[in-house]
Amino acid sequence: MKGKSYFFIILINFLTMLLLFVFVVYPFVKILISSFLIEIIYLDVRKFVLFDNYRYILTDSNYWVSLYNSLRFSIISFLIEFVLGFILAFIIWKNENNKFLRISIILPWALPTAIMALSWRFMLNEEYGIIPKIFSFFNIENIFLSNFVWAFIWMVIIDVWKTTPFIAIMFYSAFKNINKELFEALSIEKGNLYHQIFWVILPLSIPAISSALLFRFLYAMVVFDLPFVLTGGGPANSTKTLPMYIYENFFKYLDVGYASALTVFSIIFIWIISIIFLKLMKKLYRFQ
Repeated sequence: MKGKSYFFIILINFLTMLLLFVFVVYPFVKILISSFLIEIIYLDVRKFVLFDNYRYILTDSNYWVSLYNSLRFSIISFLIEFVLGFILAFIIWKNENNKFLRISIILPWALPTAIMALSWRFMLNEEYGIIPKIFSFFNIENIFLSNFVWAFIWMVIIDVWKTTPFIAIMFYSAFKNINKELFEALSIEKGNLYHQIFWVILPLSIPAISSALLFRFLYAMVVFDLPFVLTGGGPANSTKTLPMYIYENFFKYLDVGYASALTVFSIIFIWIISIIFLKLMKKLYRFQ
C-alpha cells in the first residue's frame, strides 16, 4: 500500500511539474528569447537586436497610454470594489441565514465576462439601448460608448458590478474566521459598530484578504475581455488596456518580437507593483 501511495505521489508531482513546464516555463522562455529579436511573421524577418525592442518601448506613446489606462482602471475599480465588497460581505455576515441574499449577490460574478460585456454593449447602444433612453428622461445625454469619457466610466461601472461579489466572498470568508467572543467582549465595553469594524473586523481580516486583494488588482491590470468586447479599445484608445495593445501587436501586426518585449516589460512592471503592495500590506498588519 505504501509503495502505491509513493507511486501516486511521484506521479502527481511529475504531472504537475510537466504541466508547469509546458504551460508556464516554456512559453515564458520562448517569449523572453523572442523579445531580443525582430521577428515579424508576414515579412519572414528574424534578426537578433538585443535591447532595441525594450528601448523602443520607452518612446512608444501607445504603450504608455495603454499602461495608463490599465493603471487608472485598476486603481479606480479596485478602490470601489474594496468598499462595496466590504459592505456586501458585512451584510451577508449579518444575515447568514438568508440564502436568497447570498445567491443574488454572487450571480453577476458567475456570468462569463464576454457575454456580460456584450449584453451591456447592447443596452448602451445609441439607437435602441435601454440605458440611454432611461437617462434621457433626466436630460442626461451623450453617455454612449462613443464618448471617450463615458466609455471608460461604463467600463469601470460594469467591472465593479461584476467583480464586487468576488471581493465580498473573500471578505465574508475572512469574517467567518473571527472569534465571536471578541464582539461579546466589545459589547460589554459598550463598543459600537465603528469599534467592531475598525478595532476587530478589519485588523483581523488583513492577512486573509491581502492575497485576494492582490489577485484582484493584478487581474484588473491584465483585463482584456471586457474592453475588447465592450469598446474594442476605443474611442481614441481611451479604453485600450495593456493586454489589448500586446494582442494588437502580436495578432494584428504579427510583430512577435515587439509583442514579446512588451509582455516581458509588463510582467516586470506588474511584479514590482505586487512586491510594493505586499510590503504595504505587511507593514499595515504589523501596525495593527
